[in-house]
Amino acid sequence: MRTFVRIITTGFILASWVFVDAASGLSLDVVVKETLENNPEILAAENKWEAAKAKVPQVRWWDDPQLGVSFEKIPQGSYSLGAAKMRMLSISQIIPFPGKLTLKGRMAQSEVMIAKEEYEAKKQELTARVKSAYYRLFLVYKSIEIEKEQRDLLRKFSKIAETKYAVGQAAQHDVLKAQVELSLLADDLITLQQEDLPTAEAKLNDILNRPPHSPLGVPEEFTVPKLEKNRKEIEEFALKYRQTLKAIGYGVEKSMAAYKLAKMEYLPDFGIKFMRTEMETAMNTETTGGVMLSINIPLWFWKKGYGVSEKRAQKRSAEASYQAMRNMVLFEVQNALAKFNTTERRVNLFQTSIIPQAEQTLKAATVAYETGKVDFLTLMNSERMLRDTKLKYYKILMDHATNFANLERVVGVRLTK
Repeated sequence: MRTFVRIITTGFILASWVFVDAASGLSLDVVVKETLENNPEILAAENKWEAAKAKVPQVRWWDDPQLGVSFEKIPQGSYSLGAAKMRMLSISQIIPFPGKLTLKGRMAQSEVMIAKEEYEAKKQELTARVKSAYYRLFLVYKSIEIEKEQRDLLRKFSKIAETKYAVGQAAQHDVLKAQVELSLLADDLITLQQEDLPTAEAKLNDILNRPPHSPLGVPEEFTVPKLEKNRKEIEEFALKYRQTLKAIGYGVEKSMAAYKLAKMEYLPDFGIKFMRTEMETAMNTETTGGVMLSINIPLWFWKKGYGVSEKRAQKRSAEASYQAMRNMVLFEVQNALAKFNTTERRVNLFQTSIIPQAEQTLKAATVAYETGKVDFLTLMNSERMLRDTKLKYYKILMDHATNFANLERVVGVRLTK
């Protein structure tokens, strides 16, 4: 009896596992969250940002001081440093002209902000990519579902044709045509299940940093948000938040600091040196100290001039790059917005008109065929039209969702609350 109870209990547990696994869906929010946490491209960009932050305090400090020891007045023929009659210990430090280290710090800080914006841009890019892969996987599953639904419908039509053929109300080619249509559907299912599905899963797993064959589950249904902002507002958002544009803007700031630093190369740096000298005399050892101040002379001024010209040209190049990127951002917004508006109208058209009309056409053709008012070819054409309409609708829905994700990437910020 106890053995029987254990078997029953184990069976219920296993059944519950199977049920949970089969019923478990793939959430878009979970997929996006996992991408932002585990994708190696994002991790690489984040570490590049951390490396840039660590550089700032390095460039704001002086170079290391130099410690020197000299031995002089060594008797001729002696190779011992201990025989030197005069020994000097010194320590020296180069001090850059005031303002140079500040400018170097600004340049390094600009690099930090560039790396930060590149990191944020990579997050936006990967978010759009993983959403696109998710929608692609959703489309494959929906296509399989539609093909199976139409297969069941064709089997029903095939039985109707066989019944009518048996009583002499239909020709044999109606039965054969139904069988051919079923075979073609089977071929479509093979392609979807054996090629399209594994490819879509591998693509999504790649972005998630998982092995290609890792199980994912069935993507959940989703809704594409309505766009509540007009074109002008979206353009303003893009110019304000687009990370790539902001990164180039920080590049302009860096080039301006580099240009100012190049002009400061005409100004000298300072040196200070502290010395302690011990000199042996016939009577005793004399110990003295000293300080030496020095400056470097920027004598080769034409070299400095070329450096200034170089940085001036780089600054102008950065400013031109910013303007070019600004124009590109506005174009990308216009392009992405046009695609989104187009697919939005097409989705609405399919939902409100085309699909209901195709379904009504098939229902009417089914009744008409059963009563002998239309031939089997008309029925098959109606079935095929409904199937193609549904497949096309979900393809447009996938494009619409992808277009919205791309629009958010182009703007650089979420467009929904």
